[in-house]
Amino acid sequence: MSSGEDDDLSLLGGSSIQSSLLKTTEKKYFRYFIVFLLGFGFVMDFLLRINMSFALDGGMVPANCSKSQERCWSQKQQGYILSSFYWGYWVTQIPSAILCYRFGASNVFVGGLLLAIASTLLTPVFANYDIWLILVLRVLVGMGQGVTFPVALNIITSWASTMEIGIVTALASGGQYLGAILANSVSGLLAVSETLGGWRSLFYVYGGIGVTWSVFWFIFVRDSPQSSHFMSEAEKRFLSMHSVPKTPVKISDIPWKSILSCGPVWSTVIMHGCNCYGFFMLLSDLPKFLVELLNFDIKDSGFLGSVPFLMTWLGFIISGRVSDMVISRGILSRITTRKAVGLCSMFIPAILLYSSTYFTNNIPILVFMNLAMFFQGFVNSAMYVNYADLSPRFAAVLCGIGNTFCALSGILGPVLVGLLINGVPSDNIIGLKHRWQVAFATASLVWAVGSIQFCVFASATVQPWNNGDEEDDHRA
Repeated sequence: MSSGEDDDLSLLGGSSIQSSLLKTTEKKYFRYFIVFLLGFGFVMDFLLRINMSFALDGGMVPANCSKSQERCWSQKQQGYILSSFYWGYWVTQIPSAILCYRFGASNVFVGGLLLAIASTLLTPVFANYDIWLILVLRVLVGMGQGVTFPVALNIITSWASTMEIGIVTALASGGQYLGAILANSVSGLLAVSETLGGWRSLFYVYGGIGVTWSVFWFIFVRDSPQSSHFMSEAEKRFLSMHSVPKTPVKISDIPWKSILSCGPVWSTVIMHGCNCYGFFMLLSDLPKFLVELLNFDIKDSGFLGSVPFLMTWLGFIISGRVSDMVISRGILSRITTRKAVGLCSMFIPAILLYSSTYFTNNIPILVFMNLAMFFQGFVNSAMYVNYADLSPRFAAVLCGIGNTFCALSGILGPVLVGLLINGVPSDNIIGLKHRWQVAFATASLVWAVGSIQFCVFASATVQPWNNGDEEDDHRA
């Protein structure tokens, strides 16, 4: 039996109690339904985030646009539209982590997504007017979605046992990649469907799905299992004995000075921001790259654009399982595992992404990009879980800080692409390829720097300020 299993048994007071509880609750899966709803929230997050890319490529134009024009909004303006999501996204990161302590994590999570859903449904209505209205609506979508990652950590630690928190985190947050897969697979078809309304259907269909999801959320989800009317008493007892003890946190309890002066926290935050620069650039501009440079049809680009995110999801699940196994069996220490996975998650993709643009054939370009995104999926087993390594009690706050920098870097990627390819004629393939090479080289450099500094400065030891004292919890 591994040391990790021994620790779990000691928490339960013995293997007989553990065995009894597992038998009692082995057919009680209501908590997994909550995980499903949380994961679908992440699916919605990315459906509402990516739809604008396909709308712009699928003919979304203002009313005064002449059909004879190739583009009514310049590449620079489209870059601003795609990046405006992140203008709002960064604003609500830290506030949402704080608000969940006051209003409840489940309420903050659904409230943020409802703001994003409402703004999405209004987008086709105002698309015929000034570009500034579109920018405002996209900012509101970003503000609403800014709550998801920080608040989800709080929800997961309430609804998952210590023995399954790794897989629960993977299943829930893995919804972001499934959302990217679904959006890239379906959005191209919706954008060209005259029956469903063309590009407008990207906002109405996804917004309608979001409204339906929110109804289920309001009915079934509460801040804690003990408040649920649908969970069995046996399952509640199981979680009360297996979940991480959570000391009530007041806003005044957050040790801001200690957090902001902690080197390992900043190492993880920097990695977070560097990761998001390249990931969100691809998330926003991959359809444009496939259509304008590789000459794929928008319907084909949707399918091809979904494959990299399927690879990322596979990398996410595989790296999570392998990391847990390596740590629990004592093969590598926690911090060595985090650093090794962190290096694989960004340094290897940096090499692959940079190399992909120097091929002249589309097949090796797509192969290298998909391999890069597979290794990119490893980042969750290095970066996101490291916030909980450093401070289980304030993990939501740490994630909020990291996601703030993530959002700020997410603004830069689409803007840079828009500035680089602005004014380059679509028939100037050599000029376009050179500009895309510059964009991908920049993302590769950012990824490489982020992974190297994490390997040098990161830690996996619970920080003394987690419990308000100077005693370290030796987890590394």
